[in-house]
Amino acid sequence: MKYTINLFGHNTDCILSIEDGKLELKIPDEHQKTIESYLSRVLTNYDSSGISKKDLDLEAMVKKAIEIEHNLGSHMKEPKLKLPYELKPEVKEKLIESASIQDISATQLLIKMIESKYQEVMNN
Repeated sequence: MKYTINLFGHNTDCILSIEDGKLELKIPDEHQKTIESYLSRVLTNYDSSGISKKDLDLEAMVKKAIEIEHNLGSHMKEPKLKLPYELKPEVKEKLIESASIQDISATQLLIKMIESKYQEVMNN
């Protein structure tokens, strides 16, 4: 069954399955790459000691994110960014409406779309 979960303040699609009475959660590779990219951006805002190059693997980032969220008592949030360019009003309205439907900010939606396109291009 397809399902969307919130990991560390980031909504991601996953597959839920039940085998032998056990619930399993599987996150497709492309969504794992998106989570990895998201964590590399967000963790630097929450970790005052800084993230070193050795900490940039997915496992270490997930452990750090869990630790941070336990200390926060809530989900991390991606910092709000002021976009360095202007959008046509009709495009901006569509972007905001699409983001609202997905319960994310317009900036997060743009980042998600750019990451998706980047992965598509890099895989070809």
